[in-house]
Amino acid sequence: MEELKIIFPKNEEYTFETGKPIVLLGANGAGKTRFGIRIEELNDPSFSRGNVQIEVPVHRISAQKSLSIGEKISILDNDSSHNNLFKGNSKENATKLAYRFKMNPATFLLDDYNEVLSLLFSEEHKELQLAHKIDKQAIEENTERPQPISTVVERAMEIWNELIPHRKIDLTGQGVHVNYNGQIYHGKEMSDGERVILYMICQVLVQRPKTLLIIDEPELHIHKSIVGKLWTRLEEERRDCLFMYITHDLNFALSRDSMELLWIKSYDGREWEYEFLDYNDYEDIPDDLLFEIIGTRQKILFVEGTKDSYDYQLYQEIYKDKGYHVIPCGGCQEVIRFVKSKNAYEKLNSIQVYGIVDRDFRTEHEISALQKDGIYCIDVAEVENLFVVPELLDIMEKVLFCEAGTAEKGKKFIKELFEANKYNQINLALLQEMKYQLSLFKLDKRKLTSKDIKEKIDIEYSEQRIEELLITKQKIFNEADTLEKILEIFNFKDISKKISKKFDLSKDNYPRKVINSLRSKHIEREKILEVLRKYTPDLP
Repeated sequence: MEELKIIFPKNEEYTFETGKPIVLLGANGAGKTRFGIRIEELNDPSFSRGNVQIEVPVHRISAQKSLSIGEKISILDNDSSHNNLFKGNSKENATKLAYRFKMNPATFLLDDYNEVLSLLFSEEHKELQLAHKIDKQAIEENTERPQPISTVVERAMEIWNELIPHRKIDLTGQGVHVNYNGQIYHGKEMSDGERVILYMICQVLVQRPKTLLIIDEPELHIHKSIVGKLWTRLEEERRDCLFMYITHDLNFALSRDSMELLWIKSYDGREWEYEFLDYNDYEDIPDDLLFEIIGTRQKILFVEGTKDSYDYQLYQEIYKDKGYHVIPCGGCQEVIRFVKSKNAYEKLNSIQVYGIVDRDFRTEHEISALQKDGIYCIDVAEVENLFVVPELLDIMEKVLFCEAGTAEKGKKFIKELFEANKYNQINLALLQEMKYQLSLFKLDKRKLTSKDIKEKIDIEYSEQRIEELLITKQKIFNEADTLEKILEIFNFKDISKKISKKFDLSKDNYPRKVINSLRSKHIEREKILEVLRKYTPDLP
C-alpha cells in the first residue's frame, strides 16, 4: 500500500492509503456527482489542462454510460489506446473535458466500452511482447527461463469466472464471447448486469498505478448477491489504486472495508459542505442507521417495529406527506436510545430527528420527559390500537362493504376484551409504574451496604405507598367507560388482528386492509389519515 495525496474542493490536502476505499454518501441533490468531477478537475492535469497542485491520475466512471459492445474491437498502439480511454481521443494533448465528456462532465453519456476492451487487449499484447523478450533473452543466455505470465486478459476472465461460474467468458481472439451450457453467444447479447460486470473488471484492470478511481453508482445493474464480491475482488486486484465510491445503496456502503465515511451535506452551485465521519466516533448509532439518516434530506422519524411490521407501514403513510423519512428501529428502547444518541453528536446537528413510541403504561411525567428529548407518545396504549379507534372502525365498515352494525360489534368486542383482561392490565400498569419510579431512585454517594439499600427502598416504597399506587391504577381502569379511554390504556398486542373476525376477515387481514386502503389512494384515504392523525403526535 502507498500514500496518495488528494486535493479537495476547499483546497485541503488529504492523504489516503491505496487499498482502503472511500465511501461517499449524501442526500439526492447534495452534489455528489459534481463533487467527484471537482476532485477530478483539481487533481488530474489532463482534465482541462489547468494548473493542479498535485498531479494524480483520476479516472471517473460515470453512472451515465452506454453498455453496448461492438462486433469487432480495434486494437491500436498502447499510447493511443490509453489516450482514447482516459481522454476520449488518441491525441496526446487532448483533454477529458473536451473529448471524453464533450464539455458536459455531469450529464454526458459515456460510450467507452470498446475503448476499454481495446486497451485491455493492447495491454495484453504489450505484456506478451515483454514476456517473449525476457524468455528469448533467457534462452540466448542459457539461464533459467521465467514462469509463464498471467496476462491482464487472463486475469479478467479469472475474476469473471469466479463471480459467474455458470457462464464462462472468453476474451481470446480480441473478442467477447460467453459459453452457457455449451451455447456460445456474443458479448453484446449479455444482460445489462453481465455487461456492466465485465465493463467494471476491464476498467479497473487497465488503470495506471496510484490512480484515484471514482465510481459513481458502483451497484448499478449488478445483482445484490454479486456486487459486494465484485468490488472486493477488484480492490484486492488493484491495491495500488484508491477507490472512491459514490453510492445510494446502503448495503453496498456497509460492505466496504472503510473506517471513514465522506458525507456530502449540501451544494449551493458553487461550494460544498462536506465532512469525514469516523465510524468509531458514532458507536451508539449502528452503521446502517448512520448511513440512512445522512442519506436523506428529509427529517428523520424513528419508530418501533421492522420494515415488515404494520406499525412502520402505518407511520410511513401518516408522516410521508409531512416530509419525514420513517426508520423502524425495533423496540421502544432502541427508538429512545437512537434519538438521544443522535442529539449528542454535534456533527449531526443539521439533521432533524424525532421518535415515536407506544404510550404503554407510561405516566404523564415520563411522557413529558421523553418529549423534551424529541420523543413523542401516541394517544393510545399501543400502535395496534390505532387500527381499532372507533372512527376508523366506522370507516372500514364502508370500505369493506360490511353489513350495517359491523363496526358496533367490533367496538363491543373490544370493550368485552378489556373487561376480561382488566385485572391483569392493572397489575402490569402497577409494575410499569414501579419500574419507572425505581429508575428515578437516587442513593447517597457514600458507600452503602445491601441492608442500607433495602431500608431506603422500604421507606420510599412502603406498603402504604404501593397501596396508593394500586388504587390510582384501579381508578384509571375502572373509569375507562368509552372506547377512546379504553384504547388509551389497554395494552393488548393482538387486538388489531382479533378484530378481523368481526369484519368477516381471516386472522391478520383487518390491519392489512387498513394499510392497503392508505396505499392504494382509496377514496376514503384522507378520512382515514384524518382519524389517525387525531391519535398521533403533530410533529414539528
